[in-house]
Amino acid sequence: MPTIVAVMACPTGVAHTVMAAEALEKTARIMGHTLRAEMQGSVGARNVLTDQEIRDADVVIIATDIHINMERFGGKPIYAVSTSDAIRKTRAVIEAALAEAD
Repeated sequence: MPTIVAVMACPTGVAHTVMAAEALEKTARIMGHTLRAEMQGSVGARNVLTDQEIRDADVVIIATDIHINMERFGGKPIYAVSTSDAIRKTRAVIEAALAEAD
């Protein structure tokens, strides 16, 4: 079973960030995958991914509307989308991210 980590971020870090995280976590669970989501915004980071979680991940989904620091994901397959795509096209985003990992 693939392990996915994800980072969501929007300018305020509230509505779209939370909705994207919830959509990805729920859909991944339904699909039989493990997904752990970190949320970033003006209030800082919540549910911060650990170094071990990043190392263990098969792929990283970046669902952001702002720039984030990507250094900690060096060497990992990354699939980047907007938060709105993560909310509206959740299953397709997860499938495309997993294809990046292959």
